[in-house]
Amino acid sequence: MSEKPATMDDAGLAERDWAVLARWPPLPRPVAKPLGAALRLARPALSVLALWYLAILFSGLPAFVIPRPERVFETLVQDRSFITVHLLATLGVATLGFVAANAAGIGLAVLFDSLPFTRNLLMPAAITLRNVPYVALVTVLALAFGDTVGSKVAIVALAGFFPVLVNTAQGLRAADDVLLDRMRILYASWTQTFWQVRLPFALPHIVAAQEIAGSGSIIVAISAEWMISSTGLGSVINRALQTYRGDQVYAVALLATLLSFAIYALVHAIGRRLDWRAVETTRSS
Repeated sequence: MSEKPATMDDAGLAERDWAVLARWPPLPRPVAKPLGAALRLARPALSVLALWYLAILFSGLPAFVIPRPERVFETLVQDRSFITVHLLATLGVATLGFVAANAAGIGLAVLFDSLPFTRNLLMPAAITLRNVPYVALVTVLALAFGDTVGSKVAIVALAGFFPVLVNTAQGLRAADDVLLDRMRILYASWTQTFWQVRLPFALPHIVAAQEIAGSGSIIVAISAEWMISSTGLGSVINRALQTYRGDQVYAVALLATLLSFAIYALVHAIGRRLDWRAVETTRSS
């Protein structure tokens, strides 16, 4: 049976269909925004899963080296009580280290701004600490304090304080010169100038430092636990390696990645709300 040839009426109908689709109303904002966010999260997750399966298919490595994703998710469910106990220990170390890193970094930056001569005195020491290999620092702290919370918190703090210090100091120096001149004309004190001019200009820089220090604190805490601790997710990795439990290693790695990403996303979202310059740009446009 021969097909009916396309006619002008069919072409006109197709054009009308496309016109109707073009005029189709967009999704409501309460629906479109969560849907867009879900799609942005799904794309990298699907890419990682695809690469994971390809690695299993072409590498020929045993299952304890590259377990299947479903086996890793099954381990997260079956060993959830065991993993949760060590997860809480890691979160405690990471949180305390993160707070200490901010106290040291922001405190030194404010000190450099209030007493400029202290920058030349203390900044070389900060740079030296930043460039000492963490393996050496961990060894010294382990010998001095042993397997204690304080030694692991100190490692996380030393790893995170330098980006906080550098970003905060740069932000404090980024204050508008015109506003600073006006504060001088008004005989404002250093404290008034700091709270009303310097700190608002430094806030976006401080938030950027939190994105680095906050997400990195989880990874550094796990690394410290892996080297010197008998608790925390790092110790879970050690035990899993000794018993050839690759699924537990991957489960901890997946959990650490998700936590770091969640912390980064949370800090980034808070930073966008605190960035007054972006709000001013949006209002003016």
